[in-house]
Amino acid sequence: MIKEPVKRADVPLESTWDLTVMFKTVKDWEKELKKASELPEKLAALRDKATESPENLLQVIKTILNANRMAEKIFTYAHMVQDQDLSDSTGSEMNQKAVDLLTMLATSLSWFNPEVLSVPEETMIKWINDTPLSTYRVWLKDIIRNRPYILSAAEERIMVLASDATRGFSGTFSKLNNVEIPARLPEVSDENGKAVKLSHGNFIPLLQSSNREVRKNAFNGFFQEIEGNKETLASLLDGQVRVNIFQAKARNYPSALEASLFHDRVNKTVYKSLISSVHDSLPVMHRYYRMKKRLMKLDKMHIYDVYTPTVHDVDVKYTVNQAQNLTLEAVKPLGELYANTLRQGFKNRWTDKYENIGKRSGAYSGGCYDSPPYMLLNFSGTLGSVFTLAHEAGHSMHSWFSRKNQPYHTSNYRILVAEVASITNEMLLANHLRGKTENRDIIAYLIDSQINDFRTTLFRQTMFAEFELLIHRQVEQGGSLSANWLNKTYLNLVKLYHGNAFEFDAEDSLIETEWARIPHFYYNFYVYKYATGLASAASISSRILNGDGVIEGYLNFLSSGGSKPPLELLKKTGVDLETPVPVEDAMKKLSDLVTDLENLLEK
Repeated sequence: MIKEPVKRADVPLESTWDLTVMFKTVKDWEKELKKASELPEKLAALRDKATESPENLLQVIKTILNANRMAEKIFTYAHMVQDQDLSDSTGSEMNQKAVDLLTMLATSLSWFNPEVLSVPEETMIKWINDTPLSTYRVWLKDIIRNRPYILSAAEERIMVLASDATRGFSGTFSKLNNVEIPARLPEVSDENGKAVKLSHGNFIPLLQSSNREVRKNAFNGFFQEIEGNKETLASLLDGQVRVNIFQAKARNYPSALEASLFHDRVNKTVYKSLISSVHDSLPVMHRYYRMKKRLMKLDKMHIYDVYTPTVHDVDVKYTVNQAQNLTLEAVKPLGELYANTLRQGFKNRWTDKYENIGKRSGAYSGGCYDSPPYMLLNFSGTLGSVFTLAHEAGHSMHSWFSRKNQPYHTSNYRILVAEVASITNEMLLANHLRGKTENRDIIAYLIDSQINDFRTTLFRQTMFAEFELLIHRQVEQGGSLSANWLNKTYLNLVKLYHGNAFEFDAEDSLIETEWARIPHFYYNFYVYKYATGLASAASISSRILNGDGVIEGYLNFLSSGGSKPPLELLKKTGVDLETPVPVEDAMKKLSDLVTDLENLLEK
């Protein structure tokens, strides 16, 4: 049964994350914020002193990193308090104060990169190689690498100020998507006939219902409300895309895509070849959809049928404790340190478990260098929410290993490799669950779930990546993102990626507005990394389970943080994303899964 979310105050303490590890009380946070408010003036006073000598530069770097570390902890606490209940103005006010602090710090340091780059490159390399500055080699070489895109000190200050002024698009979207739209969502009946109010947390579970009327009504109820907000949401997305393009142009990048990829040292051909490879493999997914239609005995298949399990007779529900135990069992191949650390994390309230009114939708792993690697969930009891828990646990353990083994300035791993650890956990979980049973229907159910992981992570995220490419190209070529243009463009992609198993008649028309509810479109070319992450994880998890001696290299990868370029770190695990091999291997695995399901249920 789908449960309605409760007020934050009514959530049991043991089901919430323990933020007192960072600050015992909000008053303690306020004291730290007041103390940190003195940092911008102190940092600004260092201008014109950093590059007088390597010794001076070393001391300036230490001062900057200490200030950033302090501000990061302040911000982390504030945004997590906000995410607990976005309808509570206290958290929002705290978050804004923390964002203001970060902006002031960035403004006060706008001189630093230009000043470092004023030192001749040969001199800076000598300093890095021959003095204690070698500790900060990766950090400083990254600044040197950015030389073509670093502006003057005055221009850098303007860019920082502009970033604060343009942050409102994503912030407003978050408020609209997480507070105002959910408040207006209608009630629908669940499969037991009970009226429940639609929410981000129960939308997918309702779409997974074996009762088709429940799926249809949930789909219509949710997207009709989105449809009613499409003009505002289109305006917000248009604004965010223009921000991305402005920042790219101001720094002389060829495009917004290349500006985003530069940070991860990824060529745009990797991005475009991912889309091309997935296009080439669409027949495999279309084959699955046609099989799903046959097995579900549908005369007509609609988009609201996608999420429901192909095998209906298996009603698998889990408590959060069961989900945690299954995850712990699944990751045993990674060794005692990994499993025992995660077990203690579950006990020590790393996780905010359940949906409540006003809580941020979805899931994430967060925290900072001076906190546990927290997890936000909206656990609903479905198999999907079990996999979400394992996914976020993968992120959190990546962060734990990185922060434990790296100094602060190289502890943050790049986003490109961030999804590898999370999806590896999902694949280990899928293997574990299949090994726990000989029941034909349950095995079929799990295979179908694995196929849906490919659907949601490789195909769906690549579809999103292609949509991002199209919306940026539209604005870069002088167009705008009207709601009608966005609807038409998105619907064309949905049709392409889903194929002829679906009717795409009036009952499917509302899917054209799905773009309007995807927060990742405000993350600036983020989503493709889910797809490359799955391809990498498919290779890594297969070799872990086959005993191919990859464990040491994988744990070394988790422990390396940002100490080397991400693709170089990934090669330690045997994965080279600059070749098509990882995606090709993933597609072969998907094809094998579809064949397994066909053999199990149709022969």
